[in-house]
Amino acid sequence: MSGGKGDGAEVSGVKEGATVIQRIVREVGGGTAFPLLTKTNYSDWALLMRVKLKARGLWDAVDKGGADPQEDMMALDALVSAVPPEMVATVADKRSAKEAWDAIATMRVGDDRVKKAAAQQLRSQFDRAMFVEGESVEDFALRLNGMVTTLATLGEKVEEHTVVEKILRCVPPRLKQITLAISTLLDVQSLTVANLMGRLKTAEDAFEEPPSLLQ
Repeated sequence: MSGGKGDGAEVSGVKEGATVIQRIVREVGGGTAFPLLTKTNYSDWALLMRVKLKARGLWDAVDKGGADPQEDMMALDALVSAVPPEMVATVADKRSAKEAWDAIATMRVGDDRVKKAAAQQLRSQFDRAMFVEGESVEDFALRLNGMVTTLATLGEKVEEHTVVEKILRCVPPRLKQITLAISTLLDVQSLTVANLMGRLKTAEDAFEEPPSLLQ
């Protein structure tokens, strides 16, 4: 019967189109704009691209390779859309999204030898970092996190507890008492930077003098 045939065609159409529909939703979900790579923003660009590609289910194609050809092409298309005009031809000519991602990293950061040298230098800066005059704990933590983000793009991961311990060691003298209490009463290994910043900022605000009534 025609009704049965129509129903069958509809069911068949749903099955055949399910993957296509899924890919369309994946592609447009969360917006289609990608951050544009510049000569100076590679670390932030790579971080944002990773988030956006994960949101679309395409990160494995870039990170591991060997993805479904359609997904690989979608990931490559995203990368081509996010690089400056002078890099488009080089990126688009790669055989896979992973090759394109690695090529972008090499063009912006350098080869493995250069990346290793840069990572060693930045890690040394991280280890030597100290509070500067007038710097708040929040600004210090943001400065450290910026180094950590850049180190990640260079292939060196810094664990969060390492950042926490660094902050606790470097706080100004006025906050030493609170850091001693935190180190004694809490498990520093499981403490997040955000949680530590909340505690230290509360203590720091308590040291700020109220505005003079004569002003």
